[in-house]
Amino acid sequence: MLISPPLSVQNVSSVPSVISVRGVTMRFPIAKRYRELVLAPFRPRKVFTALKSVDLEIEKGDRIAVLGPNGAGKTTFLKLVGGLLLPSEGEILVNSHNTLHHNASARKSVGFVMNEERSFFWRLTGRQNLEFFAALDNLSDDSLKERSQELIRFVGLEAHIDTPVSTYSSGIKQRLAIARGLIAEPEVLILDEPTRTLDPVACEELIDLIIERLHKTSRKTILIATHRLEEAMKLCNKALIINQGRAVAFDRISDLTEQGITLADYYRRHVSPS
Repeated sequence: MLISPPLSVQNVSSVPSVISVRGVTMRFPIAKRYRELVLAPFRPRKVFTALKSVDLEIEKGDRIAVLGPNGAGKTTFLKLVGGLLLPSEGEILVNSHNTLHHNASARKSVGFVMNEERSFFWRLTGRQNLEFFAALDNLSDDSLKERSQELIRFVGLEAHIDTPVSTYSSGIKQRLAIARGLIAEPEVLILDEPTRTLDPVACEELIDLIIERLHKTSRKTILIATHRLEEAMKLCNKALIINQGRAVAFDRISDLTEQGITLADYYRRHVSPS
């Protein structure tokens, strides 16, 4: 038995919502094949619906595990919250800023850490990369260097920061990616499969960094897309399951535990074919 109806968490607390997702649908046009371009050049392109009518509220200080099968719509959902994509229908508010109509203001509240190793300049050092991205965020020369040094200490990169990024291990690259995501001091941090390429030791180190520094120290609202349920148990207080483009469940992990429901059972219940 489910502890509550799907998405029931959103209205159980008086804590203010930092993210409001209201009726969000996301469609992507499908490119035509050569045969279609020749035989039916004026026929409208087909579309793929990645997300369908998503509604939920995320409270300040929440740590959300975004779970679901590959292709379910998790990364699309995170990019919409981060303002990197704009919804086809509905609206997303981040700190009361609409990501469609006030995208720049909404994006200032969000740091996005994507699992893409090509996102840094490999020939530059970690420090040079951080200072470059800080400059893009319009930090002045003095505050730029001060903020970069503060983040280097925060994520524990002192021993590696002045060597080229091309020499970094996956774990060190992820620490640098987190530092970059924190440059503008966002209230919300989005992590897209942060431990996917890490070995077990580096994975544990990154989990400790997220728990001890990102949450306990700075109390940020965190959204983490992951396939590792044990990681979700350690890092998050709520689980959001997206399946076939729909947000099918959203509950507190502690409530599941109290009723003897494992996160694995909860996940299987919502993604397995009926």
